[in-house]
Amino acid sequence: MAGEDDTPDRSGRAKNPSGLIGAVDNVLHLLRMFEEHETIRVSQVAQEMGLSRSTVHRMLATLSHHQFVEQDAGSRAYRPGPALVDIGLSVVTNIDLQVISRDALVRLRDETGETAHMACLRGPDVVYLDAVESTQAVRASSRVGWSLSAHATAIGKAILADLPDTELAALHPTGELPTLTARTISTLDALLTELAAVRERGYATNDGESQLEVRSVAASVRDRHGRTRAAVAVTAPSSRAGAGWAEGVAPTVIRIAKELSERIG
Repeated sequence: MAGEDDTPDRSGRAKNPSGLIGAVDNVLHLLRMFEEHETIRVSQVAQEMGLSRSTVHRMLATLSHHQFVEQDAGSRAYRPGPALVDIGLSVVTNIDLQVISRDALVRLRDETGETAHMACLRGPDVVYLDAVESTQAVRASSRVGWSLSAHATAIGKAILADLPDTELAALHPTGELPTLTARTISTLDALLTELAAVRERGYATNDGESQLEVRSVAASVRDRHGRTRAAVAVTAPSSRAGAGWAEGVAPTVIRIAKELSERIG
């Protein structure tokens, strides 16, 4: 269905397509100007977008407040701010990490016979970016695209263990943690105790804490600066992952996480 006014503007875009939110469209159009310009000025934006200088000033002030742009003290021109840069780098990093991690996940699956996952931290949650499923008939399914409370997963706990206690407390200011099953850790104090054990042994475990009848073992993936970028995990149905299973697969998980760390540099 055609928009209310689909006549192209000077940038070749259709004007006012149906359902467009004008203020959001203006902000996004402004940000895309950085594709062609290292810096932008109020007068330049006003002329290109057909807006008043006062409107542009307010847009840039809002973007500056949220660190999407920053103003050069000398020239008074605006350039991309740290928030905008971080978002772009994060997207590229995750894409690169997924490409690099695929071979590692295949090897982790093949060596353990169980489903392998890779995930990264987003606030108090983990987002699953990639997986290679077990070939066995009964298996843990892929969680790609899922977002789960980090403290309820082995892969999340492996990442959380690399954070200082002050950051962990900031993620859970009330000290109470959401539970996914009856086995989920429910308080910050209990989580801190668990993470201390993770640091000591070098890997994290999950025994029915995010899904009943599912167990997993995970280890963190760090770059050359020691910063934790993600974690990998092997996940299995508890019917097959009995006593001693976690200890048995842990060395493989740790080794492959270390090899992946060396590859991402």
